[in-house]
Amino acid sequence: MVRSTIQIQAAHSHIHTQTTGAGMGRLAITKKLVLWTVLVLQVGFIGCIWLLQMGHSPDSQQQRSALDGQIGGRVNFVTAGGARKSKSSPSSGAETRCAQQQQQENVNRYDRDFYQMKSDPQNESPLPDYNVPAYVDAEMGLTPALWCYREGTINESRRLNDVDYLMTQPQCKCESGWHGRDCGQPEIIWRALMTSSRVSKRSGSTPLQLTVASSTSLHRLFYMLELGAWEHLSLELLELQIRALIEVVDYFLIYYVSNASKERMLESMLGGQTNYVLHRCSSESECSSAKAFSHFRRQLWQQCGMQMQAQDLLLHGDSGSVYAPAALKFLKYYAKDVLPLTFRLKYNVYGFYWQHPKKTLLNGVISSLGHLYSAQLDTHRLQRLASSTLGDLNHYGGWNCELCLPPEQIVLLLQSSNQQKLPVKLPNDTRNAHIDAAYVQLLIANGGHIDGTSHLLRLREQSEKYFAPEEALTHSSQYGQLLVNLYDADVLEDLQEED
Repeated sequence: MVRSTIQIQAAHSHIHTQTTGAGMGRLAITKKLVLWTVLVLQVGFIGCIWLLQMGHSPDSQQQRSALDGQIGGRVNFVTAGGARKSKSSPSSGAETRCAQQQQQENVNRYDRDFYQMKSDPQNESPLPDYNVPAYVDAEMGLTPALWCYREGTINESRRLNDVDYLMTQPQCKCESGWHGRDCGQPEIIWRALMTSSRVSKRSGSTPLQLTVASSTSLHRLFYMLELGAWEHLSLELLELQIRALIEVVDYFLIYYVSNASKERMLESMLGGQTNYVLHRCSSESECSSAKAFSHFRRQLWQQCGMQMQAQDLLLHGDSGSVYAPAALKFLKYYAKDVLPLTFRLKYNVYGFYWQHPKKTLLNGVISSLGHLYSAQLDTHRLQRLASSTLGDLNHYGGWNCELCLPPEQIVLLLQSSNQQKLPVKLPNDTRNAHIDAAYVQLLIANGGHIDGTSHLLRLREQSEKYFAPEEALTHSSQYGQLLVNLYDADVLEDLQEED
């Protein structure tokens, strides 16, 4: 009996040992399977990332031209990624260059355009627990440091203790033509604000909703530039347009009509550190502003991974207009919402040395991007909706240069079947009368308009406050044909005497 009991216990012990060993074996196998599965997933994930990088690798950057070196050297706040080419059909072309980092899209930086006017540390006092008058507040150094707009301020070395005040808050000392507590309002904006205040009282709507400038309130500015037919384009004026706004605009959206690609020429003007999208149309019917905007928005999303926001600013202009950068920069910093605003531009003909007797014209539009949808993505319709202007008869929102082309190119423009806007008067009434380069040179020299009736007003840089864009005056040797009337004998004599 005892022997049987011992045998039964031994058998149970043997079975238990076998069961435990089998369980441990299955657990080890399960752990190995889990580890191998994790390893395979990691390898697959790394492989997918590698394939994506290979599939989206940017094209090699082209070498910069001399103009690229001049422009790109001044722009330090945009890191440009390699140009990514979008899919293009034989009838249209596209080129996109994106910023590598979203935080570096905006060319302007708050700490670059503003400086802090601090109080004297020796006069600083702890904050009291009761309200004090403004002049006592300033005397005790209790007011927070004041930020001044650098371009509109006279002396950056002043401190709050040097400011004259009596029951008023201290403010920056402004240059002539600048206004506001921080000297951030250029003359044309200041006048536009006065006009809009009167308009808002009558209509109840405010074209400009402003906020305090800060490092977080900077909006992106998209410049949608309609060039039209490439063969009628002034490359000198186009270069000036880009250079005048290259430190203000975040993305250039340029579209034009041409049978051949002009991307390399545009890229050399834009430079290697500028963000842009280019679009070539095969015909004017395929180059409407609505179609172009849809293309740009799609390219920015597909190529740059960027979605345009309703609070972003959209500027639309043509090949003949140069807009005042100070006004655009103000809107980027201070505007909370911008209803459509059009520009009152100085009306030049042939060059900045002749002005049309009408003196100004309305052209171009800027607004917060959200308002473009109410205009069905049509920028020309958006301009017609504009209720206020930037600029007046004495302080312009920019310059418009009509027929600012070489005489031979003006003749080709007038002969174009697509050009029906300009009234043209022939030199005489004979059957063989025609317009040639010599006749156009005579008109430019004497200030005669191509319509045969308007006599242009002569302008001189020495006596004209807004003679030309600052960029053109700074680099006058590069824009001589726009600044100097080379067909005027008196002007040539003056130039020879100066030499």
